[in-house]
Amino acid sequence: MNQYIAAAVGEMDKVNISKLEYPGTGAMDPSSCRFLAAFTRALGAKRILEFGSGFSTLMMAREIEAAEGNYLLSVDYSPRHSAMAKEAYETSGCQAKVEFRVAPLRPRFYGPKLLLSYGLPKGLIEALGPFDLVLIDAPHHDYGCESVLYDIFPAVAEGGYIIYDDANRADMEKNYLRGWKSAFGGDIDPVLLEGIGNGLSVIEKVADGRPRHRELSLPSSLKTIAGYTRLLLNKDED
Repeated sequence: MNQYIAAAVGEMDKVNISKLEYPGTGAMDPSSCRFLAAFTRALGAKRILEFGSGFSTLMMAREIEAAEGNYLLSVDYSPRHSAMAKEAYETSGCQAKVEFRVAPLRPRFYGPKLLLSYGLPKGLIEALGPFDLVLIDAPHHDYGCESVLYDIFPAVAEGGYIIYDDANRADMEKNYLRGWKSAFGGDIDPVLLEGIGNGLSVIEKVADGRPRHRELSLPSSLKTIAGYTRLLLNKDED
């Protein structure tokens, strides 16, 4: 087993989660949070990028707090979720450098495939990188997940890691992982941890490379259109 994964699995049960802080419904599963904190520590991560602000933000921030030059950028499409995560962080007393950004989701073509992409300023992620660790815990309503890895891959350090939450979901998340494997080939090395929370994929960036979008995926594109319509109709959608 990968040394960082093995270390995190061995130490995750020692990670404390306060019942007073954990928000409950809608938050990342507690066991996934424990693994995330333990993995951050084992990796020695200093610079972290997150898509999906929440309790996970605080868990990772605490792990990098003592590291010189620490930085965590937390991105969410929802102003409400971003504000809640920021308030939880600011009242926690944690002194890590954390920046919160709201980025709306917009349709964008990746090769022949239409996906929803976070509307961040061009070049921002690359300018702030390289990142040791990226967490993808984006919305789970058929939008906002698959595009993230394509967008941030150049900003991930070689030997860095991407952790993808809710990886057991066969109808969406497993399809995204298949898309990533097809696009990146040997440039990534994913490990699925099915028994932690709702499943976690831990993906090592083995080498720099451009994603190869080869095939038109009509079902994915139709889901993107449906998801974007849903966002437009209900801007407070979780």
